[in-house]
Amino acid sequence: MSVLSQLPEDEALNIIALPYQAGMWISHADDVHGDSDDFKEMRAIERGIPALAAQHESSALVQAVASEIMRMKDQWPSWEDGCFHVTKRAPDLMQRVLGTFGESEAKQYRAFTLELGKLVAQAASEFEAFDAVSEEKESFFGNLIGKITGSYAAMGQDNAGHPANISASEKGALSQLSAALKI
Repeated sequence: MSVLSQLPEDEALNIIALPYQAGMWISHADDVHGDSDDFKEMRAIERGIPALAAQHESSALVQAVASEIMRMKDQWPSWEDGCFHVTKRAPDLMQRVLGTFGESEAKQYRAFTLELGKLVAQAASEFEAFDAVSEEKESFFGNLIGKITGSYAAMGQDNAGHPANISASEKGALSQLSAALKI
């Protein structure tokens, strides 16, 4: 947690938890498919965090946050309650990230968080093939990560750029998340 040691422990924990909570908030935005989509969305979070972090390897902050999220997996259930307050807490947390780590790190942290949200939103429909193929899982997942990070890189700061296979409620949640994470 070296890069995060610049912050008081409670602020560091909030910054660590925010991407996970954002993913869970998107998951709860469209709860019409039952438990099957919840399982897929949780798997998207679990596998997406390290995969997306690899896409942001130049960001010490994203690397530290992703590592801590995975290390603190046993705390995820207690973090879930905070997911319903993500859009209220995110602006202050983003200002703290910006002030402490600078614009470049803040932009990468924002992108990492939004990409995780988008990955969760696409999980129920995009991961059908992901569940069916065992040997090709990582390749498929890697390709999907590339598509998501590539589409995010092409988006403007205020444009959520949502794929067509995301429900209206998930699109709305992603737009709200994007606005809340604005730098």
